[in-house]
Amino acid sequence: MKNTMMTALAAGAFLLGPSQSEAALFSYYIGVDGLQTIASGEFAGAANPNANRLTLLYAHPDEVTPASSHYHSKGIYRYQPGSASSPVIEVSPSSYLPEGTNPPLAMTAGSGIYAGKSVVLEDPANHFSLIDFKSTADLDGFTAGTTENYLFNSSAARWTGSIADADVHLVLVSMTPGLNIGTETSLFSGLINPGDELHLGSDIDFSPVFWLDGDAAGGAYTADFKLVDESGTFGDSGTFQFRFNAVPEPSTTLLGASALMLALIRRRR
Repeated sequence: MKNTMMTALAAGAFLLGPSQSEAALFSYYIGVDGLQTIASGEFAGAANPNANRLTLLYAHPDEVTPASSHYHSKGIYRYQPGSASSPVIEVSPSSYLPEGTNPPLAMTAGSGIYAGKSVVLEDPANHFSLIDFKSTADLDGFTAGTTENYLFNSSAARWTGSIADADVHLVLVSMTPGLNIGTETSLFSGLINPGDELHLGSDIDFSPVFWLDGDAAGGAYTADFKLVDESGTFGDSGTFQFRFNAVPEPSTTLLGASALMLALIRRRR
């Protein structure tokens, strides 16, 4: 159901470098923030509240200008604006996916073990839908000039620190009732109730499948997570959220309309 590689997604949206077989481009990476001091802005010179913390990174490879490839960090902390004298650290409100004004991920009819359920399908034209968690270490060692190399070393090598000694766990913080998290081979990943943890280790390779029962109500669903290092080497991330929109199956919609029409007819009689 999931592709194990990103396969140059989005119809050429990624430059794979000299060897496509070696390409390591995915949508989501987990790394550690190596920036110790904020360089600019209102809090220039202040300690970076995310330093040495695990961080979820959404990748922005650039095919046209590989040197512009970069990450957007999610699950981060920031100082509250206007509090330079006594800064307050808070969870950033921008830590949700899809980011910006992009719509929530659509949930539609699944297949295989997810037949009869609504799932988030991989859409090569929608990078956000390719939910595969990998380690930033997977981008290390690529030839200079490749997109992988530029992405790995972006932001002045802020995200190049090794997490080899970490014991990374993905923790479910909250989830809309009815939403479930499976894997490619199982309907359940162990992330069911708030506080549940999934061991990722340091060699990270996890492809969650978000799903709903086929008769689940349409509308908005969310799942919030954070990253925790059980080894104690790195600090916890802040929370980050995935957002979904369930679209009722046409048959369900038609059945609802038919029932309403029948009720109206009976009422008129």
